[in-house]
Amino acid sequence: MFILMLWAFAFAHPINAIPTRPATSIKKRCSNILQNHSFESGLYPWLDIVFGPWAERGVFTSAQGGHNSRQFYLIHSNATVSHGTVALSQSGLSIPAGTTVDCSAWIASNHPGGSDNTSVELFIDEVSCGAPVSLSTHPWIKVNGKATVSQDSHTFSIVVTSEVTGSDGSTTWVDDAFVGMGC
Repeated sequence: MFILMLWAFAFAHPINAIPTRPATSIKKRCSNILQNHSFESGLYPWLDIVFGPWAERGVFTSAQGGHNSRQFYLIHSNATVSHGTVALSQSGLSIPAGTTVDCSAWIASNHPGGSDNTSVELFIDEVSCGAPVSLSTHPWIKVNGKATVSQDSHTFSIVVTSEVTGSDGSTTWVDDAFVGMGC
């Protein structure tokens, strides 16, 4: 009888549900469609098109590293009387027409004298993926934006433009480029 009463008492009271955790915001992680986005295997498949007086450019390795690894793309301008442009691009990206893409790159710069006469802008095809960003001397910053594409095959470009610099020139580092869909 005691067991029967214990059983009846146990089920007479409502059983509390297991407390649930508050809903958390789950951020969808999307894939980077760029190859060699952090220059770990050299320049390929990137293409760098250069106009103007760039004293040094290319993929370098440093113990201090780039943004998240030891490799990075570096450009140094010694343009004391003219401007120069570097377009670092990757073609053949398959993105369905009408898709909005997220694009970004991490940029660091050293401009003696604090001048901000260098800018960087990201493009998908000929569409800007965020506004141009003026660079002065600063550590790594993320330049990013969104763009909607109108075709199925695309080119992503990181365009660095340097106006006249001081006698020490200016240096810009590029690393961890990203193009993703549905982020």
